[in-house]
Amino acid sequence: MKHFVFLALTCFSFFAHSEWVVDTKNSHVGFASVKNKTIAENHRLSGLTGSVGSDGEALVSIDLATVETLVPIRNERIREILFDVANFPSATIQTKLDMDQINSISSGETEGLRIPLSIGLKSIKISKSVMVNVVRSGENIYDVASADPIMIRASDFSLLNGIKTLKEMAGLQSIEPVVPVTFNLRFVGKTL
Repeated sequence: MKHFVFLALTCFSFFAHSEWVVDTKNSHVGFASVKNKTIAENHRLSGLTGSVGSDGEALVSIDLATVETLVPIRNERIREILFDVANFPSATIQTKLDMDQINSISSGETEGLRIPLSIGLKSIKISKSVMVNVVRSGENIYDVASADPIMIRASDFSLLNGIKTLKEMAGLQSIEPVVPVTFNLRFVGKTL
């Protein structure tokens, strides 16, 4: 019985005094674009950092210079013209999580949650309510993924002029101004 009490106190102490940090190598944001009305392409942002504190406050920063479209000139144009990384190097995702609910997920189990997100890009923030799947992949590992794509309008972040410029530079008929965005985040426990 003494061992059980010690183990329970140790686990509680870990979760109460820990921070969860983004595992950059195993986290990314994905988005798709549609050009000329019928050509869809997947893209990725991989430079994610951030954490979730013991109070549930979560902040993830996305390095916009890491955009990967598999076309080097397009990567460069998106960085410079659309994202303007010289002036706005990162985007952010913020939320407040119920850590009691998160900590109650058993290892190997998945729980679907609806959470409020604040998404920041180019000094503009918008709010979305999204479904996520939280998987406790190990004792100190949580994987959080969007359950459905999050539809982002270019007009929400003043990106329409950048899209128009990209369309003209590439000689395209159109680039859709709404993109589906997904994310896969891995958080690893870190004792403070």
